Amino acid sequence: MWAAGRFGLSGGGSQVFQHGGLSFYTTEEELRNVFSPCGTIEEVRLVSDNQTGRPKGFGFVKYSSQTEAEKAVKSMDGRILRGRLIFVEIAKEGKSK
Repeated sequence: MWAAGRFGLSGGGSQVFQHGGLSFYTTEEELRNVFSPCGTIEEVRLVSDNQTGRPKGFGFVKYSSQTEAEKAVKSMDGRILRGRLIFVEIAKEGKSK
């Protein structure tokens, strides 16, 4: 399951989508560390602009189960990360690449 602000990936497990609010200085390793207490993370992905390579301020965290992803949404939505309010929801189908 994917969880996190402007996040969303498909495949096995469950995704959390982090839809905005991430600092442009947030790293994938940092997201993994922050979201790991919620469950087993299979993948973390930050989204960048294809032209400039700059971060877009959102990304995805993929958990091994739907239950873990839901736990991440409950515990991380509305939290402060690097001084910024983040929004977290379950990634919707069709948002993946």
